[in-house]
Amino acid sequence: MPSSLISLGANLGNTLETMRAASRLLEETFVASEIRLSSILKTPPVGGPSGQGDFLNAIARIDHSLNVWEVWERIKKIETELGRQRFRRWESRRIDIDLILHDQDLVWTPHLKVPHPRMSMRTFVMRPACQVASDWIDPVTQWSIRELTERLNSPSEPRIAVACSTESLQSQLQSALERQGLWPSRSIRVETKKQPSDWWQVWSEADLHIACIDVPDPDNVQWEDYALPWALAMGIAKPTAMIETHQGTVPKEKHGLRYLLPGSDIDWICHEIQAARLALRCPVEDSGESWTH
Repeated sequence: MPSSLISLGANLGNTLETMRAASRLLEETFVASEIRLSSILKTPPVGGPSGQGDFLNAIARIDHSLNVWEVWERIKKIETELGRQRFRRWESRRIDIDLILHDQDLVWTPHLKVPHPRMSMRTFVMRPACQVASDWIDPVTQWSIRELTERLNSPSEPRIAVACSTESLQSQLQSALERQGLWPSRSIRVETKKQPSDWWQVWSEADLHIACIDVPDPDNVQWEDYALPWALAMGIAKPTAMIETHQGTVPKEKHGLRYLLPGSDIDWICHEIQAARLALRCPVEDSGESWTH
């Protein structure tokens, strides 16, 4: 029987009642399915506009008989029913429901990416996930949820390696990071790596590997298609009979958290690097709230 991990988050309005309403709608939507809920955790906002309130976060594990697209469509309907409107990334939201994992599926499309691209770098996702699926193996890193969660417990500043597909992109990114006070840095390394198989070689000991792909004619070229060789090499897309993976043999200890980005918006890349730094060490505490009144 297939299983999915679904994240719930809210920081607008009566957040507790919204989270409870979301859990009830999950039960109504996934009838005849087994649902396990983590505890409700509280975290500060990460990466968004200033002035936001704290988030309530949780994870639902659902055992069901649906494919990944059916699950995704159902949780988007729940978001709509609860009043979620998407205007910009990282904003406050009444409810945010994301498909984090679906069995061992790898999905790489413009509309849906599974596992969720930022799943393993977020303490507010991994810690509740560990409560309901600690032994589940992440198909990208090949680490268990427990192992991924333990990687986030370090008190040291996270080390981030950024591989740029062209020298021009590297130069632009370093200049932008410098303007924002993030460069030079002992915790961020940026290098050019033109071969997808070299995605992890900027800093093998990094906590997070980010690859940024310079896409020609981004207005007319779908970046997910152009970056597919990188997605295959990084293990975040599934090889097909027509396309071979270029990942090669990399020791498991070299595998780690990874994130693939288009290089068309330098400011956005800088934002994602900063957001990742915060998310990797985001404080998480029990809210003390329950799922029932």
